[in-house]
Amino acid sequence: MTVSARWQLRGTLGSFRALPRPVRRRFVVMVLPWLIAFAVGFPWLWAKFDALTQEPLWRERESLLDESVEILRRTLDSLEHDVLFLSDMSSQLARDNVAEGSPMARLYMTFSRASGVYDQVRWLRQNGEEYLRVNWRTGNPTLVPQSELQNKATRAYFRDIHGMPPGSVYFSSMDLNEEHGGVERPLVPTLRVATPLYEDDIAQGVVVINYRASRLLTRINELARRRGLTVLLLNDNGYWLQGPEPDDDWAWQLGLPERKVPDRDPRLWRALSRADSGRYHGRSGDYAFRRLKIGADTFTDMESAGPVISKLGVFVLVRGDRAQADGWAENWKMIIAPLMVLVLLVTLRYGWVTMRGLVDEEARAQELRRANQALREAYTNLSNVRADLSRAERLSSLGLMVAGVAHELNTPLGSANLAISALAQSILTLRDRLEAGLRKSDLRNFLAEVDEASTLADRAVRRASGIVRRFKQVAVDRTSMERRSFAVDEAVLDADPRLRKWPHQERIRLRLELQRGLIMDSYPGPFEQVIGNLLNNALAHAFDDAQGSGTLRIQAHGEAGGDVVVRVIDDGAGIEDADLPHIFDPFYTTHRHQGGTGLGLHIVAQMVTEVLGGRIDVISRREGPHRGTTFTLVLPRQAPVAG
Repeated sequence: MTVSARWQLRGTLGSFRALPRPVRRRFVVMVLPWLIAFAVGFPWLWAKFDALTQEPLWRERESLLDESVEILRRTLDSLEHDVLFLSDMSSQLARDNVAEGSPMARLYMTFSRASGVYDQVRWLRQNGEEYLRVNWRTGNPTLVPQSELQNKATRAYFRDIHGMPPGSVYFSSMDLNEEHGGVERPLVPTLRVATPLYEDDIAQGVVVINYRASRLLTRINELARRRGLTVLLLNDNGYWLQGPEPDDDWAWQLGLPERKVPDRDPRLWRALSRADSGRYHGRSGDYAFRRLKIGADTFTDMESAGPVISKLGVFVLVRGDRAQADGWAENWKMIIAPLMVLVLLVTLRYGWVTMRGLVDEEARAQELRRANQALREAYTNLSNVRADLSRAERLSSLGLMVAGVAHELNTPLGSANLAISALAQSILTLRDRLEAGLRKSDLRNFLAEVDEASTLADRAVRRASGIVRRFKQVAVDRTSMERRSFAVDEAVLDADPRLRKWPHQERIRLRLELQRGLIMDSYPGPFEQVIGNLLNNALAHAFDDAQGSGTLRIQAHGEAGGDVVVRVIDDGAGIEDADLPHIFDPFYTTHRHQGGTGLGLHIVAQMVTEVLGGRIDVISRREGPHRGTTFTLVLPRQAPVAG
């Protein structure tokens, strides 16, 4: 420091000591928080960098964990549907003959061929004897001869489900399939699902399917590989189904009981035992984990699900690369170190400038400008974060929508596939009969089977087509629609031919209260579709009883503010309080077993808000003088321009 600088510093300090006490206190109040922030904030941030860099990786692990658990849940849901379907179909066929070519044998062969994922499909008698078994070998189902059938009375999947009420479902533990007292080679991971078979409330035995679990494990591993992570599975006994090392897999069956997790990594086992889900940071790695719970609420079809007996007991763990986060932390620390020095210098400089010119208004204005700039940058960053969150939410909604459509299409397409398989089998049978000598009864049976199969396939394909058509309506694009000026009253009448000539006068009265000459500059197609959907919704739900009666009112009038108000009012059954918050959710319906898809009101809400630029409200009561439901649409006379 030069002599002149020392004299300048000494003079400034002397001048500061000469300031009045309130001014010096003000200086301390202004400078001290910065010093405290530097002395406390930066060391805390330095210590927290490891946790901050780990958090995105934890979120990535937990995202993969959610997807893996959902894959497991959907697989179990499909298995529950399949075993109950096979039990229901078995109860409708004669069981006195299970020889090759019999209806029962054809059912089990067709089921095995159509699914393609079951190594064994069996029917056990009340005493545990196998009465019918189809094996999947070399890419084709095979009916096992009666001489090779076995007694399975001692197996857990027979003991635990035997005697349970209809609709009960048993899930075994996941293990390697054993044949003739030893583990089958190559290894065949298997999950067994069973349900009792009843006819007229009389137990007829147990239906069992052996699911090839390698298909499930491969799917989860492919998902993990694309994300650069590892998914592990651990059973309730502490053995790996899919472990960190290849030798850990199925250790208890392959003669390696010492590879039990409670013995090799007791800290990990204690963490899993204390909570059903969480995070674990240990020597062996960082894991996000969750216990897979199975109950009646696991399945989508809650009405058909009965008691569930589960021996599956699986923990799902996702492990990532800790070294990646450590590298990020070191890189950030290399950046933060000079930043800390820079902030310290800025703080000292700020104190020096404040000390020299506490009353200098220009210096204060300059500080305010810097603070405002920092606020603007923070606001810009916040806006970017909000936009990213919005995009993530839209992508999540799209994933749920696609999963819902896949689930809705699964049932009709499965029925069509089964019908076509049965039809193909009938054709093969007829061809054999032609070669052996066709009888009139053979032709009659063939025609009956063809008629039944074609009817079932036609109904299933029509239902699938309807679901796809409704789904296309959800993805409506305003840019492809015609926009023009139209009269509201005429558009309401054009929404459904029944509004011009009402066919339900005997039990449902229609009242149209439409303002004449009310013009909108909007999209008439979506507007008419909204009115038509609300009309169909009222007829299907408010007056769904064929003996029900009441009044349906459609009102349309303009408001002074430039909006058009349309109301669809009925005095029908009303909506349950528990269902009311969800009526606009996609795929939410109370009439699923009557063909409902849950897309009608979702399409209405989407078109009102995203196409017509308005809003929709609903009020519903099930009791009292104002019983019924009112849908209110508030629409701008001039729709917003398509973006």
